[in-house]
Amino acid sequence: MIVNTKNVEDKDFDIKRSADELRNLSFKDHVCIGCGICETTCPVEAISVGDVAAILRSNASDSKLSIDEDKCVLCGMCSGLCPANALVLSINGVNIADIPAYPKYESYAEIDEDKCIYCQRCEIACPREAITIARSLPDRSKLVTGEIEVLDEECVHCGICEELCPADAILVNRTPGAESIAIDKDKCVYCLVCKKSCPTTAIKASCRICSYGDYDIDPADAATKGSAFIDDELCINCGWCEGVCPTEAAKVKKPFTGTLEIHQDVCTVCGTCVDICPCDVLSFPEPTAPAQIVENVGKDEEYCIKCGACEKACPVNAIEVNVTAVDYTPTKSKSWIEKLEALKN
Repeated sequence: MIVNTKNVEDKDFDIKRSADELRNLSFKDHVCIGCGICETTCPVEAISVGDVAAILRSNASDSKLSIDEDKCVLCGMCSGLCPANALVLSINGVNIADIPAYPKYESYAEIDEDKCIYCQRCEIACPREAITIARSLPDRSKLVTGEIEVLDEECVHCGICEELCPADAILVNRTPGAESIAIDKDKCVYCLVCKKSCPTTAIKASCRICSYGDYDIDPADAATKGSAFIDDELCINCGWCEGVCPTEAAKVKKPFTGTLEIHQDVCTVCGTCVDICPCDVLSFPEPTAPAQIVENVGKDEEYCIKCGACEKACPVNAIEVNVTAVDYTPTKSKSWIEKLEALKN
């Protein structure tokens, strides 16, 4: 198994208080998506979310979130309700997400490595760079077999074979008096392009795979091996990995169910929502003609997590996010249930 190797310079804060137990609330600015759920659900109104879109556009050093330490009671509501895991409350060093008494979203993202072929499509598609695929490719020399040689007395060192070789396996020295030709058999794939293009038939080559079939290739030697890693800190369960996976190895469950609506008659196409969307759900359509004016914002709702960041950031209230269901683990706390249910519109 591999681990995430991305280095992040952050603007975190930590609030610590000790009594019978040590409580610690930490914030990871680089993980925050600016949805404002922490701000709207904080029972003591201690949290304030800034203009996240402006911060992202200007690459400002401002933190997306500020907290009034005098008001904060370290209840953990913000930590438990943050869909991006940007806020973490720990009690005596244990994340409340790992404490059964505290509710948490019923959501996940996972990759079945028995099905994964390590094609890296999920890694490329992930808008949060939360997925890392490490793969070990098979030895090319074990996938192709053949024979090749150059008849020195017939070769005129013209260099045609070198120019046409798709594997860059041929090197020709055309210096008068020092002519030579060399073939790197570790690179050669026995495609026979050199043989077919040689004007003097100086190259003799044959491909055993083409001539005799694949029987002499061990399937184990052709297998790509590797490992897949999902960084739970960065993953927000958008589902891009599941959507692009060709082998159904990636599976995602989102915490929220709902709808996303863009009122195109109100939208000014300013691009604020496109900038802030953590899931690459919103985008400008590709122009079909030079200097074409963009008249609307497109959406790919399949990958929307209904976090509401776009709705919060929209300066003209053109976006409406409706959460119809929230999946969370059972809890007996009425205050937590009230806040979880309040996430529904």
